[in-house]
Amino acid sequence: MGEDRWISDQWFYRQYGIFGGMFLLLCAGAAYVCFSDFHTKLLVPAALAAIALLLIFFVHQIKKGVLEIFRECDWLLDQAISGHMPKPQDEDTELALLQTKLSRFVSIKEKAAGDARQQKGQVETLLADISHQTKTPIANILLYSQLLGEKTQAHRDIIARLMEQTKKLKFLIETLVDMARLENGIIRCVTSRQKLKPLLVQVIGDVYQEAEEKNMEMKLDCEAEAEAVFDFKWAREAIGNLVHNAVKYSPGGSAVSLRAISYEMYVEIQVIDTGMGIQEEELPKIFGRFYRSRDAAGEEGLGLGLYLARNMITAQKGYVKVFSEKGKGSRFSVFLPAEKRRA
Repeated sequence: MGEDRWISDQWFYRQYGIFGGMFLLLCAGAAYVCFSDFHTKLLVPAALAAIALLLIFFVHQIKKGVLEIFRECDWLLDQAISGHMPKPQDEDTELALLQTKLSRFVSIKEKAAGDARQQKGQVETLLADISHQTKTPIANILLYSQLLGEKTQAHRDIIARLMEQTKKLKFLIETLVDMARLENGIIRCVTSRQKLKPLLVQVIGDVYQEAEEKNMEMKLDCEAEAEAVFDFKWAREAIGNLVHNAVKYSPGGSAVSLRAISYEMYVEIQVIDTGMGIQEEELPKIFGRFYRSRDAAGEEGLGLGLYLARNMITAQKGYVKVFSEKGKGSRFSVFLPAEKRRA
């Protein structure tokens, strides 16, 4: 847009002056002929018609100017959104002032975005360091504990507790790192259309030993050709959290079922258990960070599994729903896109 298209407040004053003067002249002429006998029947209607036409034209001109201002504002907003604001006009007009303020806003926004990127990079580096630097010591503690348990029969219970607490520490660090990555937008989900069955088989494999210790049956109902759009790593962790909870809070000898149902826009993955269930008033709270049900207080946990699962699925353009009844088990449904969507 060129500078010649800018409408200033002087333009409106000029319109008011021109049309206002003409209107007053016509009104004076109409008043004059009303008090004279000179062509009264001809001039009065003509004067009134002229006044009406003048008003119509005046309104049209003002509307044209207002619409032009809106077009200018729309163009300025588009430039601000794209981050390519033109040099502010050196004029004392409302639009020039608006452009100056938008230019300042874009500069502030770009600086804030740059600072956020820098802070995000620092957080990502810190989290990577924490994850890397704690991995080796924890692995060594587990290894030495195992070797110590193999070499001596004394204090076997203490060594077993040491290994158990070390595993809990490892899980805690990994979970808190994942949570920090989610909350800082560091987790990058690279989604693609893939078959679901290998994912669900892997999830069952992750909890198989835990289920076997409780003599539980793991059931899978998924067609070999079923596909969805997801990131394998994060989908595995999210659904794995749900399956882990199902095994954890279900009685020994029961069953946990995984079922995949394809729809037109989404694929639903159901995780069904026959455990303790969830009270209705707690359902809106269970996806909160660090929230733990009163009924689950006796079990070990951080209250982060469902929180992480929902956010990981959300990052893949999906969502999670829960259906549960106290004492009758729960059904968590993960909905993943059936087709790749445009960003």
